[in-house]
Amino acid sequence: MVKSPRHIATALLLTLATATLPGPASALSDAAVAASYPSRFTQLAELPSSPATASSAGSVSLLKGAGLPSFLAAAEGALLRPDGAAAAAPGRAPETGSQVISANFPAPVWRWRRAGVVDYLGVALLAGGTIYVETAHGDPEPRWRGRNGFDETVRDALRLDAKGAREAAHDVGDALMGFLIAAPVVDTFATLGIRDRAWDTLWQTKMVNLESFVFTSFVSSLLQNLVAREKPFVRNCGDGACEGGAPYRSMPSGHVAFAFTGAGLVCNHHAYHSLYRDPDLDRDACYTGMGLAVADGVARIMADHHYATDVLAGAAIGLFSGYLLPRLLHYDQLRPPTAKTAGVTALLKNLSLRPQVTGSGAGLSCELRF
Repeated sequence: MVKSPRHIATALLLTLATATLPGPASALSDAAVAASYPSRFTQLAELPSSPATASSAGSVSLLKGAGLPSFLAAAEGALLRPDGAAAAAPGRAPETGSQVISANFPAPVWRWRRAGVVDYLGVALLAGGTIYVETAHGDPEPRWRGRNGFDETVRDALRLDAKGAREAAHDVGDALMGFLIAAPVVDTFATLGIRDRAWDTLWQTKMVNLESFVFTSFVSSLLQNLVAREKPFVRNCGDGACEGGAPYRSMPSGHVAFAFTGAGLVCNHHAYHSLYRDPDLDRDACYTGMGLAVADGVARIMADHHYATDVLAGAAIGLFSGYLLPRLLHYDQLRPPTAKTAGVTALLKNLSLRPQVTGSGAGLSCELRF
């Protein structure tokens, strides 16, 4: 039974933290809750004028009832408010440095070429092509059994002697690939989505991710089946028992191709969106991703599942699809947002939801700033 190396796995981790204010959790009246918002709007109005920070001092409460406990008000201020301002304790003005979205960090807006019909069709065609190649040609006959001095030298230097150690290195390679596939997905969702509520921008980054990963999947699958290179561990197979599957799909390394694709996407998203809002942290995220991708390639050689040239070929595919392809298709084509897109983005930014608890039940309060 041939095990395909298409281990594309994504993980979305949502961590919601709530902060409590000092003192007992007492219920606030509707008037008290409403009274706390104008001060926050006034504070934002005092910031330097910009399209991202300008907002009028009005609000509409769409759900009436008993008030919100103070700890929920604090959580609402920290997590649910579109302007990111933290809730202030009664009688105390909010701190001016507490905004997430401010004059220095405007709400993210997608300014580059948007995904269109051609992109959606391209993703569908590449995904269909990958499925076809894997289904019809996923177990090729060997075409390349030859060896070369470079690959043999690197293999002799890095291959682990103990079988258990090689299996552990294989598991590490799987984990690194899975992490780097998930990294650009989770990273953008946590920042652009949960923190900034920039859903349109988030959707565009998800399309960029999908295009890159589908391209990597198709190209690596096609080349593996066309080249049909024998993996290094095959020479040690005994009685038909080998240490891994897909024995004749060594070139290129699919694990490394996906790892470098994820690393390239992390670098692009941090470079163009400044996800961590700190140049040093954004660079560190890129360097970390690239370092883990390199470690994944080394682990594949240590596990005796690929030659060095297989790893280099996989890295080249991943760097193209994760780092260059998003720039060619999107990030290098700067375009202002359309009036329709800007209007939708502004509406979503001015809309906030907050939980509301009463003595007899619970609900959601919807607030629209205008």
